[in-house]
Parts: sequence; structure tokens; C-alpha cells
Amino acid sequence: MPADLPALYRLGIVGAGQIARMTHQAALKLGITPRLLAEHLDDSAAQAAPAAMFSHPDTLAAFAEYCEVLTVEHERLDLGLVQMMEDNGSILRPGTKTIRAAFDKLHQRRILSNRGFPVPAFSEVRGPDDLFDFSSAHGFPVVLKSVRAGLPGQRAVWIVENRTEALRVLAEQADRELMAESFQAIVKELVVIVARRPGGNSRTYAVAEVINQDGACLEIRTPAPIGHRVAIEARELALRLADELDAVGVLAVELFLTTDGLILNELAARPHNAGHVTIEGSPTSQFENHVRAVLDLPLGPTWANAPAAVTINVIGGLEGIDPANNLPDALVVEGAQVHLYGKRPRPGRKLGHVTALGDDMEQARELARRAEAALHGRRL
Repeated sequence: MPADLPALYRLGIVGAGQIARMTHQAALKLGITPRLLAEHLDDSAAQAAPAAMFSHPDTLAAFAEYCEVLTVEHERLDLGLVQMMEDNGSILRPGTKTIRAAFDKLHQRRILSNRGFPVPAFSEVRGPDDLFDFSSAHGFPVVLKSVRAGLPGQRAVWIVENRTEALRVLAEQADRELMAESFQAIVKELVVIVARRPGGNSRTYAVAEVINQDGACLEIRTPAPIGHRVAIEARELALRLADELDAVGVLAVELFLTTDGLILNELAARPHNAGHVTIEGSPTSQFENHVRAVLDLPLGPTWANAPAAVTINVIGGLEGIDPANNLPDALVVEGAQVHLYGKRPRPGRKLGHVTALGDDMEQARELARRAEAALHGRRL
């Protein structure tokens, strides 16, 4: 990072996965070269940022001293260390209040419930008795969740249908903090991306519909087909939540649309997979607005560039095909934008994404599906 950059622009990103890679690219567009704190040499963003530092027990404090502002890409940081750094004068954006609510799901549920936000019924699970007390009150199925995020690819949510399944998960996850939530009859899974500056100036993107399968996000569609009233309600809920948590940067608010209305699912205090569509779908991507927000720079417009936008994730399959080998075939699909993350292929791993815009959802989806299929060596 050039030494003569103004202190305001000395941005550090803790993490070096694909979120950091795209945030790094967005910052470069503005003439800002962030420093990255990576975990591994082959991390997606580390490949694109040769000056990245690498984690060891003493690295984070030294990294913080080099940077004027720190932001985080993942949820695997020690919360005590984050609090200590902020107490010692490091500028973290978002700050500890937001980070703790995003990182610790049980803490999140408690504070949001106390403030009247719509959350599922929930309970801490310290053993079988807690779980069975909860199921007696709310019935099966029960949603079991890890309170903290695990390693990349590590499962964090289980829907258990009965006592036998519940006991199996408790035994298998005995070394993790768990919580229980009531099962929701989901009509649609939605995400609202909020970008918020210090002081509260905020913007939201169009509400996205997320299509998940076996816990993995396959497709993002914007705008979500939910009607004007529900879209306004979802965006207002996300803005209130961002204000409540004093969020700075991008806050992604995951919602369930149920037969009874909107219910909060999860929070991410960073750019989110559902916001990848904004790279082509909006004048200012979630990544650029995250950089702008954490550096307290004016936010860019978030309106839609087209009536419909679809992103399809490129997921590694059992056959082990590297989508990079099929890139020329995907680039033949005019109107589809291909993003590959430089990762080694393995089953279930997110290797990239494809986005297409269209005059309607079907047109955008068809273009994105053709390019994604080509990356896997298939034809539609």
C-alpha cells in the first residue's frame, strides 16, 4: 500500500476470500489499495493482492496498527480480541456492537427480540433437556443452529424431525454452542442489502430472492417477486435494524417471507452472496458502497440497471471440472457476466458466479443458466 495515501484511505480487510477479492477490486477502482489479512497463500483475494499479510497469533494487532480503518470479511474472529482492539483505539467498521450481533446468533436473537423485531421463537441448547423443553413448547421439526460460524464449508444448520435426529446432532456437534429455533413455513427467502455510513446515511438495494438447496445458495433474483408493499416493509425493517445496531458498511439482512409475514433469519455485517448481483445490476455495487461507507465517503446510487437481474453461483461438482478450463465457452453467451474466484475445484465449493440482466426474469435467468452450464461443460 503506498505510504503517502491519506490516513482516511488506509483500509485493511480481515479475510481474503471471494468477498475480500471483490471488495479489493471495488476499492482499486477508487484509487484505494486495501491491505489484506489472509489465512492461506491460495486464498481468493490473496492471489490478487501480493502484499497480503498472513495470519498468526500476533498478526492482527500489527495489521491494525498499519491500517486506519479495519473491516472484516468473515465471522471467525475472536469477539474478545475484536472488543479489545476497539477499546485500544482501532477503528473497526462495522464496530463491535454490529459484529457481535452478526457473529453470535444467540446474542443477536436476544437483543432483537428485546427490541421488538420479528424473530422466530428460540432457546439456548446446553443439552438434551433444553432441546426437549423447547420441542415440547413448539413441536417438531426444530431448527438447530450453531451459535458461531464454523470453518468454510462446515454445516451450521440442521432441521430435526424428532428426538432421535435431535440427539444425533447434539452428539455429533458436542464441541459447538447450539441454539434451537421454531421451524418456519417459508414462502420465499429474501435478502435486503443496506449500505450505511457513520452517522446513519443509508441506502438499500432492491430486495433479492435467494434460491437455496441443501443449505447452499444456488441463485439470486432481483427484484424479488413479492409485491410493492412487502418490498417496502422489508427495506424499512432492514434500515431500522441497521440503525439499531449502528451498522457501518454493508449489512445484509436475511428474511423469511412466511404465511404470517416477514421473519428475520440471519445478519451478515459485510458484503453478502446475495449482493453479487449488484456488480452489474446497480450503478454502484455492494462492494464499492461497502468501501465508501466504511471510509465515510458519499454512497453511490443503488437503483436497478435493468428490470431483472439473475445471479447463478458456480458450484464445484463431483466430476471435479475446473470451470476456468471452459471459460471461452461461457464467454460466448453474450449478455452474461462471468466471475471466477481462482479457487481449486472440489465438490460443493463456490468457484464463481454468473450474472445476467434482462427485460424480464426469464430472459435474465436463461442467459445466466447457459453461461453457468458452459462453465461445467454442459449445453442447455
